[in-house]
Amino acid sequence: MGQNLLVDKFYLNRIVRAADLKNGDSVIEVGAGLGVLTEALIDQGAKVWALEIDSGFFRSLQKKFGESDNPVLIHADALKFDFPGLSKKIGKLRVVANLPYNISSRLIFMFHENREIFSTLDVLLQKEVAERLIAAPGAKEYGVLTVLLGVSATVEIVFDIPAKAFVPVPEVTSSLVHISFPNTPPVEVSDSPLLTRLVKASFASRRKTLRNTLRNTPIDGLTPQILTISANQADIDLGRRGETLTPQEFARFADAIKANL
Repeated sequence: MGQNLLVDKFYLNRIVRAADLKNGDSVIEVGAGLGVLTEALIDQGAKVWALEIDSGFFRSLQKKFGESDNPVLIHADALKFDFPGLSKKIGKLRVVANLPYNISSRLIFMFHENREIFSTLDVLLQKEVAERLIAAPGAKEYGVLTVLLGVSATVEIVFDIPAKAFVPVPEVTSSLVHISFPNTPPVEVSDSPLLTRLVKASFASRRKTLRNTLRNTPIDGLTPQILTISANQADIDLGRRGETLTPQEFARFADAIKANL
């Protein structure tokens, strides 16, 4: 039971208000813990699908909510759960959750990879992780997720939550982050999987130039000649480092590579 549980009702209510839930809205909660946020979501009129991997927490949830059909309790690993299958049953998914901090970045990446079935995420993250999602190009916090969300989503840090609002009290401040995946993304890209491979490769060696990094981190079909031609077409200087490119530049670069493969 390593998760820090938010128990302060003031902040729980702020999260529910910020999520702007309507009566009957379906919500996915990842890492339901002891069900405190779950209860607040239900009180707001939401239909909650509560995922919890920890057996002890799950037994507590069963005891707390008994035989009620709200929430729907799911004993599962969120990283392996069939979200597409659930989406087929209930439509676009909304997430409101205090994400387990040890896997929060992996969860955000998974949500991004499946963004066609998610509409919004209102999630608690460590403040440093939240700031990474909105970092500017060139900043040390700027990374793969920053770029991918910059292309596909709108991201906002809504407010911070002090450590004292949690049990046990963590050593870090938390932030509520709102992520929206609009039907028309902020930046259009022709091949999202190629963009993801390009961005990951470009950040593989942060201190190296794009020319050296991309030659040492192969992308299928991307020869040195195609790399040079594509960079010229996209107006990308291969002498730059990957972390200096904006999401728009990465998208333009990926589109040029796609056209030349």
